[in-house]
Amino acid sequence: MIYPKNTISPEVVFDKNDFFDLEAKIDALDAEFKVREIEVTFNQEAYFFGQVNSSEDVYQFIKERILSGIEVQEHFIAIYLNQSNKIIGYYHHSTGSINATLVDIEIVSAVALKTLAKSVIISHNHPSGNLKPSDADRNLTRNIKAALKLFGIALVDHLIITRNGYYSFAEKMEVSLGSVQTENEDLVNALRKEILLQLKKVTPANSPNLYNMLNTEEGYGAVEKMVIERMLKTQLVPAAIIPMIESDLDMI
Repeated sequence: MIYPKNTISPEVVFDKNDFFDLEAKIDALDAEFKVREIEVTFNQEAYFFGQVNSSEDVYQFIKERILSGIEVQEHFIAIYLNQSNKIIGYYHHSTGSINATLVDIEIVSAVALKTLAKSVIISHNHPSGNLKPSDADRNLTRNIKAALKLFGIALVDHLIITRNGYYSFAEKMEVSLGSVQTENEDLVNALRKEILLQLKKVTPANSPNLYNMLNTEEGYGAVEKMVIERMLKTQLVPAAIIPMIESDLDMI
């Protein structure tokens, strides 16, 4: 290249490709050092009238959102509620494999803060159709509850759903959700072990009604709930309460 006299020659000359490479490097540095605002957008309408009054309401709402994939892959959804238990919005957080999906507790909590939610309901499906929660499900519930609690936001339920039904942590009084009020979780676990021990003594001869209930898919959870509720009212031990429940069932 020839330059006119009395002009300064450039020390560096960029061709077109070099310029694009430089732009890419500048963008990378910009992204590294700039703190970006997180935005939550609502890109899909889901009609729901009134307040959330029951786990059944939540089950129907979520089932409609992921019906097509409910038996194929696990999905994790968080529902955000205002002070009046009305749904602000929902966040379809992740879609995984046939038996697992990843959950980022920080993001679930961040969306709760961004939407000014007062409470949250989380849910995931089991494509297998099994409604029994795993230890991992309980640990996740406990960890999300603890994270939200730091910001004064309540985790009010965790639903495991299938095409044919649901399991509500709130209805089943799962300790991981904190539905059973206690200062010592070990005490609650000991109580549940005692209830299990006493229910193992139930036979078709001594308690036919309870025996039939215990041999259904949801039977044990229902019976355990009945025993706990009666204990809270009467302050009696499980061994004394189980015959009372059998007698009540016999009169129905």
